[in-house]
Amino acid sequence: MDENPLLDYSIFPSFSSISPKHVKEAIQKVLTNCYNTVEQIVSKKYITWDTLHYPLMVAENELQRTWSPITHLNSVQHSLELRKVYEESLLFISEYRNWMHQHYGLYKSYKLLQNGDSYQQLSIIQKKVINNILRNFMLSGVYLSSKQKKMYTYITSKLAWLSSNYANNVFDATLGWSKLVTEKNLLSGIPDYNLKIAHSEAQARGQTGWLFTLKYPSYSAVLLYCDTQNLREELYWAFNTRASDQGPNSGKWDNTLIMDEILALRYELAQILGFSTYLEKSLAKKMIHDPKKVFDFLMNLSIQIRCCEYKEFIETQSFAKKQYSCVSLNPWDIAYYREKQKKYLFSITNEQLRYYFPEKKVLCGMFSVVNCIYGITIKENYDVETWHSDVRFFDIFDDKDEWIGGFYLDIYIRDNKCEGAWMDELVGLMDQNNNTHTISQKPIAYLTCNFGRSENKKLSCLFTHHDVITLFHEFGHVLHHVMTRINIPEISGVNGVPWDAVELPSQLMEKFCWEPEVLQLIAMHYYTEEPLSDYIISNLLKIKTYQSSSHLLQQVIYGLFDLRIHHEYVPGKQGSILKIFNEVIKKMSTHNLSMDWDRFPNSFLHIFSDDYAAGYYSYLWADMLASNVWYRFQESGVLDAEIGKLFLNNILALGGGIDLKKCLVEFCKHAITIEPMLRYYGIPVSINNSVLI
Repeated sequence: MDENPLLDYSIFPSFSSISPKHVKEAIQKVLTNCYNTVEQIVSKKYITWDTLHYPLMVAENELQRTWSPITHLNSVQHSLELRKVYEESLLFISEYRNWMHQHYGLYKSYKLLQNGDSYQQLSIIQKKVINNILRNFMLSGVYLSSKQKKMYTYITSKLAWLSSNYANNVFDATLGWSKLVTEKNLLSGIPDYNLKIAHSEAQARGQTGWLFTLKYPSYSAVLLYCDTQNLREELYWAFNTRASDQGPNSGKWDNTLIMDEILALRYELAQILGFSTYLEKSLAKKMIHDPKKVFDFLMNLSIQIRCCEYKEFIETQSFAKKQYSCVSLNPWDIAYYREKQKKYLFSITNEQLRYYFPEKKVLCGMFSVVNCIYGITIKENYDVETWHSDVRFFDIFDDKDEWIGGFYLDIYIRDNKCEGAWMDELVGLMDQNNNTHTISQKPIAYLTCNFGRSENKKLSCLFTHHDVITLFHEFGHVLHHVMTRINIPEISGVNGVPWDAVELPSQLMEKFCWEPEVLQLIAMHYYTEEPLSDYIISNLLKIKTYQSSSHLLQQVIYGLFDLRIHHEYVPGKQGSILKIFNEVIKKMSTHNLSMDWDRFPNSFLHIFSDDYAAGYYSYLWADMLASNVWYRFQESGVLDAEIGKLFLNNILALGGGIDLKKCLVEFCKHAITIEPMLRYYGIPVSINNSVLI
């Protein structure tokens, strides 16, 4: 075989040279090194940080550096060939992780280091790493019997495989349905911008007309704007029955049995480790450790917002009846009439705003924002190889103009790209040396979105304001990863941060998108180059709280569903997932419009194939934290460098190396409560505002 590009540890991967044929060889080689490193470590008689953790950290970094491009390409340049080798390698890596985390000799070595004389000479950060590792050994069952360890290994490997299959089914189901419309009158109401994209989609497939798919930009264009109710209903039905026993492709990529098996195995895993439920196990690494406190958080939030949410629904219902003679609302009508109502109330729509947010202006403005508050400079690097011609790379420099890392930017939708938006890491910060190794590695991230683009690829992408919020959100994760000052990967950047707080920096960045002085930086009309008028800004700010209770309650419903299935699930009781989902909706919703055929759980990627299992509430919890932080920013001025540096130096740059609760209280200058979040969304505080942390 030719030289393997996955084993070339240059700063940037050679993406154009990587192919599925390279994966197996590369993974086997780095895993062999990892296995050998562990065995060499435990054979040492004299244990120090340099003899124990340092060589393992180096080996693990090589594994990360090799595996990251593979997982990323599987998400953004998906193919059946890559899928196959990815899944095979995933099982090898899962096997290694289980072996290492249950290696009693390695665990004993870390215990000896913790109890040894050299421990006191270690830094606070090094001690934090060791304590986290020992905790992870316990949560991985290092103390289990041989029989239990075998069962644990089987379960975790099977879960990795099932989660991958679940995601593949959603991916295939999303691509497996489309709607060709040949009569333009059926598309009344859909903006020209979206129609041109749909027309290009049809042409690309050798068809005449307008092609709509279940990719979100296409799907949402119909749900928000199409005047033809039957077409809205058809797309809603296809989208909300993906990968299930219902819908146009019923049974073809059905995740129903996979979900049951995933929950059964998670339950069994928790039992083996001594937890009553998987929720209890999940909370061991979060800010909230008590299941009751998580439920209380969501229930208290729902009490605050349900009255407002009901009022919002009644107002939309009355508007639809009065203005459009709509007697009753169906699920596929809600977004449509809310958009109509928004235009009626505020004389503004997403599509009108789109022309004020061209890609170049938004990016320059976003970079100006972080330059103001953090003192960093971001410059495009045209010499970095990427996996697609649309992808760009940006360097990040600190206030001393020193390079601290960078990120790939991949924002356009493609056929072979997974849906959604996310940040992931290529490598983390390492600046380490001992007697045998010296490593200087800067953090590099991937920022991925799925925005629709102009049919003319030479023109700038025009964002909706919602797209801008999504971009700022993911950029917040990038900053968290790249601007870290912790040089040990286990707790640098987003690593080691309690998972229910990992969304804090991203939720905080979203809030800048609503500030008038920031809007002036990121907005300019694409054709006239005019800035946003005071009139438009005033109405846009009103939109921030428009239907906010409805959005928050939807998140509460998803969070409660996630908690309940991981706290109440009974193995072998088929149908309980959908039953619990419907129970949550019936209890929490003020106007249950759900359909019997709705199968949302079958495509709930966050909890069945991502890291949010028994933790989806984290979005709301982190938003609550971010709202408390935001009011401190507002007190000083949202673009004030002093408050930005304070947040950077005391929270953002310190990753998992700090007592986050203590640091947040010190930064905010008060106890953390839910009130700032409610005020931010324009929701009255109606019950006791208790301290949460």
